[in-house]
Amino acid sequence: MGKRVLILLGGVVLIFAVLFLLYFALISVGGDGVKKWLENSWEHFQILLIENGPLLFLSIAILPGFVLPVAPLLGFAGIWGGENGPILSCIYCTIALLTNLCWTYWLAKGPARNIIRNFLSKSHFQLPDSPPENMTEWALILRLTPGVPFIFTNYGLGLVRMNFVSYLLISVPIISITACGYVLAFAGLFGGEWKYLWSGGCIIAISVIIGRLVIKKKRAHAN
Repeated sequence: MGKRVLILLGGVVLIFAVLFLLYFALISVGGDGVKKWLENSWEHFQILLIENGPLLFLSIAILPGFVLPVAPLLGFAGIWGGENGPILSCIYCTIALLTNLCWTYWLAKGPARNIIRNFLSKSHFQLPDSPPENMTEWALILRLTPGVPFIFTNYGLGLVRMNFVSYLLISVPIISITACGYVLAFAGLFGGEWKYLWSGGCIIAISVIIGRLVIKKKRAHAN
């Protein structure tokens, strides 16, 4: 069962990798003109979000579900927090990310799962009817492994029908603590408050260290 979960999550990553390749293909075909247009659009988008708090946190709740990396958005939230309060920005980010965790999970568990099941109906590979018994270990490993975008894990855990309460109990603390670390670090960096920069950096570093220790311990039980 663990192998099937890995294959399924690999399929989710593959889908998003194809989208990224399409993006680079667009730049290759369009040339410097398209690339410059995208850069200018991104710059205007950045200014719009930083100057509009509600829109910024709404974007954090929605856009990562459509493959936009969440790290730049957290950076914008840090810049916004440097002017409006880092702690307030952390609270808003946590609420926004919780919203994202919920809707992407249910999208994957419901409509997306049905579409993928129909697509795979004539193949040898089928989606598991229920999550493996060691789903908690898998969820911890995926959440704590550096470099795995959290949106991939959202969709993957939803597709394998992980229990929603367990999904939130594992996901919310890890995602919110890491996000707050980024927000505090950026708030301190751009706001000149070195205590926030130090606090954010320490949170991120401690999260990585604890994550590696947990992964090392849980990996033996996950398969």
